[in-house]
Amino acid sequence: MTDDRLHLPAGAVVAAVVLALMAFAGLLLTAAALIAQFVIQSPLIPRIPTVRVAAAGMDALVLALVILAVLTIIGLFRLRIWARYSIVLLGLLDFLVFAIMAIGVLVLRVRSGMASMPIPSNPHVTVGNILFALAALYGLLALVGLWWMIYFNLESVRQIFADAEARLTP
Repeated sequence: MTDDRLHLPAGAVVAAVVLALMAFAGLLLTAAALIAQFVIQSPLIPRIPTVRVAAAGMDALVLALVILAVLTIIGLFRLRIWARYSIVLLGLLDFLVFAIMAIGVLVLRVRSGMASMPIPSNPHVTVGNILFALAALYGLLALVGLWWMIYFNLESVRQIFADAEARLTP
């Protein structure tokens, strides 16, 4: 007796878990931003209507990406071909956004005069060290997007999704 079911590749499971963690973090950040803007009335967000609308628009965009991520996770576990396309697209967006952020933070580190300024609560840590760590984090997140783009375009992975799609059509 042979097993005709298709198995989800381990890389797709890991990618779905990483995407779930990123979606959860995005959801938490969006909730915190909305609370800061509308409940706490944070002084970090000026009480200028245009700024508040732009901030709410960014929150809505992140929320839409979180919804897309959740749908993509479900689709990945069901081996839907659209989910493969979706995670490649999310990987491209992830790569572009976080690579630009990493480069921007590194440029800020180099160009700002504060790079050697110590942090008052811990004089052994400088602003430059924090900016470098932040750039490394953004760089790592950009590499996640690159990984998704490469992995989900491998011939073997594309074939698994294509075979699963072929089984759905009568």
